[in-house]
Order: sequence, then structure tokens, then C-alpha cells
Amino acid sequence: MSDKPVLKIKSKDGDITIVAKNNGEVSIKPINLKFIMANLWWEKEPEVETFFNVLELTIKNVMKDVYPHHKLVMDYTYTANDRLQDASKIDMEIDYLKADDVEVEVEGDNIVLMGNDERGFFKKLTSRRRKLVENVHREL
Repeated sequence: MSDKPVLKIKSKDGDITIVAKNNGEVSIKPINLKFIMANLWWEKEPEVETFFNVLELTIKNVMKDVYPHHKLVMDYTYTANDRLQDASKIDMEIDYLKADDVEVEVEGDNIVLMGNDERGFFKKLTSRRRKLVENVHREL
């Protein structure tokens, strides 16, 4: 059995489940995307940035349950098929996760958010120029 903590990300029917395991201890926390996105839309808040914040804090909390730590370092990359406010597809990949000085093994490190593509013909045609690739480094 590995001494390295493991983080697993699963999704099903609009929910994301974050699971952390370490030496027989398990912590599971769900994120209900439909509920969160509906509230953000209603409050006219930035959906994607807030989703990333919720995901980061959920990962920190689930890891803290099984592996107490002071600092969580997380690097991820997201790619959007247009500017964030117009994008219909956003891919997120966790590149690196470290709790204090211990690297965390990540399973299911890709998250894909897809929505209705309501962009017009010319906006879709020219979106290649506005495609967004962003590397994010967080210390929580």
C-alpha cells in the first residue's frame, strides 16, 4: 500500500465527486454543479471563476480530512474554446498537487465543462483567435 495520499475526481449527471484516500481513511465531498451554476446565474456572478474557487476549496477540505496539512499547492491548466464569458466548453487538467511536502497522486485529473453553444456563426468562426489557455498556480 502506498504512503502517498490519493485524490480522485469523478463526475456523473451534473455532479462532481471529490474523493481523498490516505492509509485507509476516505473522505468524499460532492459538488452539485446545477445548483451552483443556477445560483451564480441568478446573482449575475462570474460562473467559471467561482466554480474554480469552489473546486479548489473542496479539494483542500477533502484532503485535510485524510491528510492534515498547512499548505496545499495546486497547479492546473484550463482551456476554453472562446473567452470565458462566451465559451461553451472548458477543459481543466490538474497538473500538480502537493500537500505540505508530499506529492498527491491525482486520478481523474481532467474535468470538462460543456454548455449550450449560443454563439452566432461568425463568433464561432473566429473563436479560434480568442481561444484561451491559462496556467494557474494556487497555494491554499
